[in-house]
Amino acid sequence: MAIKAICTLVTLFLIFENCRAFPNGGPIDACVKAQPNRPNHGGTQPQPENTNPFIVEASNDYYRPGDKITVTIRGPKSAFKGFFFQGRDPKTQEWIGVFEKNPDAKSYVECSAATHTDNDPKESVTLLWHAPDATGSVYFVGTVLQNYRTYWSDVVARVPQ
Repeated sequence: MAIKAICTLVTLFLIFENCRAFPNGGPIDACVKAQPNRPNHGGTQPQPENTNPFIVEASNDYYRPGDKITVTIRGPKSAFKGFFFQGRDPKTQEWIGVFEKNPDAKSYVECSAATHTDNDPKESVTLLWHAPDATGSVYFVGTVLQNYRTYWSDVVARVPQ
């Protein structure tokens, strides 16, 4: 009987742990950790890059003042629950620009980041990035989470040719 009670408690703990896993988006400290854009999910590790089933595309990688660039995250076969992306300067690695808030994304202006607003399954999300008052290049890098323990980090948005 004691073993059954312990198993039940462990199972409930694991379910609770998965349910509370950043349901309102990644925390702002994800911007400045030793490994930026990577979630701290109880010692889990990102999946190998070559197994990433998600497509992340940016409408452009060059901007002028007033430009807006869309970044779309989509899964061809499976949904995802979360994301955390930043706009970065390819020469300096500095954060640049600002993502627009929308029903699927909240923005961290402090570090040019966008993250999910809930952990409901998503087929696709489109983010809108506003360029700074300058001209230059940008790339978008981040993490896509299929679930709490299964995610891909250092995902770079590609620009279709």
